[in-house]
Amino acid sequence: MPPASLNAGWSGGASRVSSIVPHIARIRRLFPERAEDISRLALRNDAFRAICEDYGMALEALDRLEIRNHPLDLEKILEYRVLIRDLEGELRDELSRSPLSADRTARTEGKPA
Repeated sequence: MPPASLNAGWSGGASRVSSIVPHIARIRRLFPERAEDISRLALRNDAFRAICEDYGMALEALDRLEIRNHPLDLEKILEYRVLIRDLEGELRDELSRSPLSADRTARTEGKPA
């Protein structure tokens, strides 16, 4: 599956844009202090966008399993929780490696980027 894109000109078109927006919003709520950086990075970085989409889809799957509340789903629920935690770590790593992070740090410390 190709990574989702926030760029409506991408071959996925507007439907792909609208499908990624809720996932980006979740990431912005997860890291509210980096909300603007997340939006910018999602526009520029396919890998980051793919992680955002994976994270959102994993949360949705976990929600469905928890609502269903079937005893046979316990192992899947635990696997999704681990996956979500791992994806949160990947998101954190991507944000810390982002050139946008260096620009932001330099601005807050008064240094040139």
